[in-house]
Amino acid sequence: MTPLRPFRSVILPVSMGVGLLLGLPHLAPMVRFEHFSFLFPERFQSDHYFADRGDLNELKITTLDFSADPNARLNLESYLLDEEALDIMGPEGGKPIEWAQFLAQTRLDDDRLTVITSSLSWDDATEIAILALQEQVDSTPSLVIGIQSEFINSEAPLPNYLKDSVLPLKIPKSFDLPEIDHIQRPPSINCSSFGISEIRGLKLEPARELKLIPMLARWGDQTLPTLPLASLLKSYRLSPTDLILEKEGYLRLGREGTILKLDHKGRTTLPMTESQPLSASKLQIYPKQAEIYKIISPQDAPKATRSLKSQIQQALSQKPRQKITYQRWPLPFEIGLLLTSVLLLHLRKFWVAPLILVASIGGSVLADQWVLLSPLALVIIAFQCFSRSRSGKQKS
Repeated sequence: MTPLRPFRSVILPVSMGVGLLLGLPHLAPMVRFEHFSFLFPERFQSDHYFADRGDLNELKITTLDFSADPNARLNLESYLLDEEALDIMGPEGGKPIEWAQFLAQTRLDDDRLTVITSSLSWDDATEIAILALQEQVDSTPSLVIGIQSEFINSEAPLPNYLKDSVLPLKIPKSFDLPEIDHIQRPPSINCSSFGISEIRGLKLEPARELKLIPMLARWGDQTLPTLPLASLLKSYRLSPTDLILEKEGYLRLGREGTILKLDHKGRTTLPMTESQPLSASKLQIYPKQAEIYKIISPQDAPKATRSLKSQIQQALSQKPRQKITYQRWPLPFEIGLLLTSVLLLHLRKFWVAPLILVASIGGSVLADQWVLLSPLALVIIAFQCFSRSRSGKQKS
């Protein structure tokens, strides 16, 4: 066997590898390569697992399981403004002043979410009634109002009342979001959060037992939430700036909220189960308990909102649960691996280098640790270069 202690075939390759080990977190291209090449089982299970890479320079990945929790239960109910409820609201039920009284009677300070699935809009609204309703809307926590939209290729500017609902997201170029440029019934009042409750002409496509529900819509170069997404944001008491869209299409409601996997059209899979809504008259004797979620639907609400309860229920149960965190091997182990690799390379067999790489990657997966490939590859290349250089000199 060739002597194991030559300076150029042992010390130099190991020194180069150790230098890269120490400096790698400061080399952005190498860090990106390590994240791209690191293998772990959840990487190939993209349906309900998300790899939170955090700060890339830390070389740490935490896998999060965001599958629906079947045991999650919310105090969530859907209420219909039927004839009984409208009688309570007054002989002209549904007018602005009756809506103001209705919200005042049903609002609790600890409400987690209140969704009105149709636009609050009246053609003959009087100023006093609108001011009364606006005051109630402003004092209703976590309120979302749905509006119906369509695309008529009008190049109309984004209405002022929608500007607070715009999502400051960087949309990947591969995304093809549904377009809107017209609101069918402009709201008579302002609200801190509107959601698109229906896009005329847009069909919901099946995905096994679920359906593909749009989460995002585009008005020109602005991105707006649909009613389910706006409702989820308000249920967490988050602002649009707290929404995070990862490059792979994972939509995160803050760092700890729901994770939704979007397709290239901005849709996610959610149930379309329609539940029989309660009469909104029951909201007059609403139980006073914490974390209340309620959906109020006028009789002219879009059909797509009838399954909003089941969609919110499942989406809110998709909270990320930490499964495992992968970190790089301790530095002494990494240095020992480089030295052992150099010693094995002195066997001068063609299969040694591939075996070292395969064993390192396999051991990394089995031990739930992160082996850095760049230093190992550099050691192998350096050894081969120095060995060939030395052999060339001996022949000459």
